[in-house]
Amino acid sequence: MTDSRVDGRTLRYRDRRPELLAAVTEYVLDHGIDDVSLRPVAAALGVSHATLLRHFKSKNELLLHVGEKIRGDFVTSWQHDEHFNTATSAAELVRMVWTRLCEPKEQRQFILLFQLVGRVARVPTDAQALAPSIVDDWLIPIEERLCADGWPSSEARSIATLVLGQIRGLQLDLLLTGDRARIDAAFDTAIAMMHQPRRA
Repeated sequence: MTDSRVDGRTLRYRDRRPELLAAVTEYVLDHGIDDVSLRPVAAALGVSHATLLRHFKSKNELLLHVGEKIRGDFVTSWQHDEHFNTATSAAELVRMVWTRLCEPKEQRQFILLFQLVGRVARVPTDAQALAPSIVDDWLIPIEERLCADGWPSSEARSIATLVLGQIRGLQLDLLLTGDRARIDAAFDTAIAMMHQPRRA
């Protein structure tokens, strides 16, 4: 297909991968992954199948990049958002993140997170590729803040891992039940352990 036969969006995205990935991410957040394949995504975005293949060789590769973008965008927002910068402790930071994640637009991430994990869990190489964006990159800022609060580094990672695991479970509960009051109370209990480092 020559350039004269493709529309403006195909040309716009051809050499602008970040913009294409942003559009793909919004599509996947809105539609989930169950029925996602490259041709319908390309058609929905108004680009050629070849353009999408130029950037993402398979559905799995596309989904891995989507997961990384969602994580990257959110972490960037909490690093640069003045609201997050006012947090005076790890517990307060995590509470701010939780509040943001519970906003209707952000809740789309909950569904996609669990869909992605379910999809790749049986494929070790895909699971390893997804782990940084789903686990490791969320742990690091929590762990760093715990250390700044006085937690020894030997304990900070375990506390961060436990809190993240509880939050993910609460996200799943919220999706299934919508019982925000009960889940917020459980969240408060979960992050209480972050308030005071143990002293030797």
